[in-house]
This record gives sequence, structure tokens and C-alpha cells, in this order.
Amino acid sequence: MKKLFFIFLTIFTFFTFLITSSFVFAQTPVTGKRIVLDAGHSGTDSGSTECLGLPEKDANLDIAFRLKALLEADGAIVGMTRNDDSTLSNNGRYTFANNFGGEALVSIHLNGSVDHSKNGTKGLYGQPKKDKTFTEVVHASLAKKLGVSDLGTTNFASGVLLKSKMAATIQEAIFISNTQECVLLTDGTGNRQQQIAQALHDGIVNYFASR
Repeated sequence: MKKLFFIFLTIFTFFTFLITSSFVFAQTPVTGKRIVLDAGHSGTDSGSTECLGLPEKDANLDIAFRLKALLEADGAIVGMTRNDDSTLSNNGRYTFANNFGGEALVSIHLNGSVDHSKNGTKGLYGQPKKDKTFTEVVHASLAKKLGVSDLGTTNFASGVLLKSKMAATIQEAIFISNTQECVLLTDGTGNRQQQIAQALHDGIVNYFASR
């Protein structure tokens, strides 16, 4: 009886190890990838506009923290150009990204307009050779999942994009100035911020999965 018990215990332990190992060593397309997140604007530069007391810079940082958590859950190594409201120049942003050894850089922004009915998602790239494909893949995820107009991608002469050494993109996820978006961003649930973070996450994963 004791022998059967030890045989059962050995088999149980073996299968428990296999199941546990499958969780510990589960790989995703971003596992081990060094990804830099840049929450746009900071300090005295609050961004394009604000809605009901929420400046773009704060919404960007909120989304960045949410995206960081999603990527790290998938095994990515994530660096943030800023973790608070300290003033940060474009030079400081791309210098951090380069020193971090990033393999991809996502600069998170929300657009603005005096027309409060305008909404949509837009992607910006700097150097076509290194940035365009990355921008298009991430942008496609936002266009598909955020339920807003697809405003496409375009070239943009930003120092953050031009002087970073890795694939880099600026994503203007939605218009913070849009009346409906403003309500969603300030309703206290964080659901819209999480949706944006998830769409960015999925786009980043899609990019690395395709490489």
C-alpha cells in the first residue's frame, strides 16, 4: 500500500511540475523584448488640450502604465521615458530609449481639435525604413478596436522618432477634445484608457509576431 502511495505521489508531482512549467515558461511574441513607452508631454507642456480638468499629459501617462502592465504580463522588458509629471525634452526621451536598448518605441498621445465632434486614430512615423511598418501594424490595431475613424498613417519629423535607433511610432489614439471621448476618459472607470492600452498592446504583439 505504501509503495502504491509513493508511485501515485511521484506521478502527481511529475504532472504538477509539467503544468507549472507550462505557465512559467510560456512564450509570447514579446517575451524578452525591450520595449520603450513614452507618455507624450509633461510638466508645463500639458498637451493638445484637456477635457473636464484632465490634461492630455495625464491621460497619456495613465495609458502608458496600463500598457506597461499588459506587456510585462507577456514577458516584455519595459522602460518608461517618464513615470511622473517631470518636464522631459524630446532629447531626453530618445536618449533614454537608445540607452535602454529598446527594440521598439511607442510614444502615446491623444489628439485635439476645436471641433468637438471630430474623432479618429492616427499613426506617425519618422524614418520610413525603420518606423513605417511598425507604425502601420500598431495603428491597424487601434483602427480596428477603438471604434473611431481611421485617419491613416503619415510621416512626421519628430526628434523622438528620427533620433531613436529602434522602430518607433507616435500613436494619436483618439481625440481627447471629442465630447464623447472626454466623458469616457473622465467617468472614473478607466475603461477607455484600458481599451486604448489593450489596442496598443495587441498592435505591438502583432508586430513582433510578424518578424
